[in-house]
Order: sequence, then structure tokens, then C-alpha cells
Amino acid sequence: MMIKQHKAWKVLAVLCGLAAAAIGISINTSGVFYTVVSADLSILRGAFAFHMTIFSLVTAISALLIPYLINRFDFKSYLLFSIIAASVSTALMGMSSQLWQFYLLGAVRGLTTGLFSIVLITLIINKWFLEKNGLAISIALAFSGVMGAIFSPIFSEIIKMIGWRYAYFGEGLPILVLCLPAYLYRFNLVPQDEGLQPYGHQTQVNNKKVSNKLVPTISLVLLIAFAVIVSFASSMTQHFPGYAQNIGLTATLGASMLSMGMFGNIASKLVLGILSDMIGPLKATIILVTCAVTGAGLLFSKTIIVLMLGAFLWGACYGLGSVSIAVLTN
Repeated sequence: MMIKQHKAWKVLAVLCGLAAAAIGISINTSGVFYTVVSADLSILRGAFAFHMTIFSLVTAISALLIPYLINRFDFKSYLLFSIIAASVSTALMGMSSQLWQFYLLGAVRGLTTGLFSIVLITLIINKWFLEKNGLAISIALAFSGVMGAIFSPIFSEIIKMIGWRYAYFGEGLPILVLCLPAYLYRFNLVPQDEGLQPYGHQTQVNNKKVSNKLVPTISLVLLIAFAVIVSFASSMTQHFPGYAQNIGLTATLGASMLSMGMFGNIASKLVLGILSDMIGPLKATIILVTCAVTGAGLLFSKTIIVLMLGAFLWGACYGLGSVSIAVLTN
């Protein structure tokens, strides 16, 4: 007799595609472009990389709009618009030749990918999963690391063979393909709207009441500060290719370090989700912070094996910036 699988797991599967596109392709592969584009256009690498800073800032702003937009507009129409706009704006990066164009498209990409990125993904998971919530979040967001690890060397090879412009053209396609399942699969934001209950609703724990209103306020301030710190830290991974060249190593090795960072990204998110369900999100977060700090120390070495290990451990920053923030907020 077959056991019917809860629909929440199918919803999770299509959310993995959104995470892979919004974070894995749009953010986690950006580092392979920094050195080659800035050299080709004769601009400073930092000036070019600033378009991703704009991307991140606008993503943060768009995240604030998500609750309003999903309640005002049809969810599938909202999703289709953001997917198409993100794909097209990414492809248009390949036609840019001036900094203001990269900055403008960085803002558009940040706005549109932000609409189906971490906030929307965790919002839906929180509605569909009462049990194994940490695991579900970690699985979805781990796919961003998977795509970063897979596509970073692919885009690097495309850049070598036919140029960075074609690599940007090609980047828009996987964003579209990875997001399509979420658009095509029928599901609502809230399972009750389909006459269903969230996964694990029968074992839901009692809600804890907090009498002192100052406690969550302080916690929120500290959590925001923590989120800002790990956001800065995780963005450093994209500079591994340039960093490798600065210390006398090859760009290929730097791309390999970037891939190792993505593997650390994947592992940290999965481990954090499992540990969060087992020992609590705070203890799990402390373990990953320790891994990231250790990785930072190892990156001062010039020994290839040590650098690779350091890049892998530094990838824990991604788990801290996504899964950790989500489960700590819960």
C-alpha cells in the first residue's frame, strides 16, 4: 500500500528552483565576471562589483514589499512578471558597456529576483511546514549553493571560449527554466486555501507567550545586526577569483575556490537545518559561526589545500545569512 506524500514536499521542490535562480544563478555566480569584465572595459574591479551591492540593497527594499504585493495581486501573475523581468534584465547585462548601465540593471535584477527570493520562499515554507521547518528551509536554500557550484565553472568556461557578454546572455536562460516549475505547479500560498493542513500540524507544539515586550525588540535589533554582518561576509566569496590572482595564483584556482565556497554553502545550509531541528537554532548558529571564523583564518595561507578548506568553511556564511536568520526569526 502506497503512502500518499504530503503536498508540502512538492511545494518545497518547486521552491528549490526559485532559490536556485534568485540566489544560485543571480548572486552566487557573479564573482566569475568581476575580473574579466572590469579588465575588458578598463574599469576598477570594485567599481564594477558595486552593481551587486546595488543589487543587494534593492533586494532588501523589495523584500519589504512582498507581503503587500502577494495580498494585492494574483500570486501566479506576480511570479510570472518577476521571473520574466529577472531573466531579461540579466541577459541585458551582456549588452552593457558603461557603469551606469550595470548599476541600473543591478537595481532591476535586485528588485525582480528579490520578489521570489528568500523572503517569499521562507514565507511559503512557514505556511506549509510546521514540522521539519528548519530542514525544509535548508533544503530549499541549499539549492542556491548547488547551482552556484555547478554554474560558476560553466560560466567561467563560456567566458574563456566566447566572452563574458555571451555568458550573461546564457545566464538569463537558467533563471527562467529553474523558476518555471513554481509558476506551472498549482499551489496556494496557504495550504488551508486548498482544504489542506500544513505538514506536521498534528504535532504542533504549544505557542510560548512572552510577557516582556522589550525582549523581542532587543532580539530583533541584534538579529538585524547579525544579518547585516553575514550579508557582507558572504559577498566576499564572489571575490575569490580576484583574490587568488592578487596573491600570485591563477584565476582558475580562484574559480575553484569559489566552487568550494558554494559546496560549503550547500553543506552549511543542510547541516544548519538538521542541527536546528535537533539542538535548536541558536546552538546550530554558533557552530556555523565557528566554522566561518576558522575558514577566514585559513584564507591567509597560500597553500592550495588550505585555501580550498578555508573557502569551504567560509561558505558557512551563506547558511548563516539565509537559514540561520529564518530559523532564529521563527
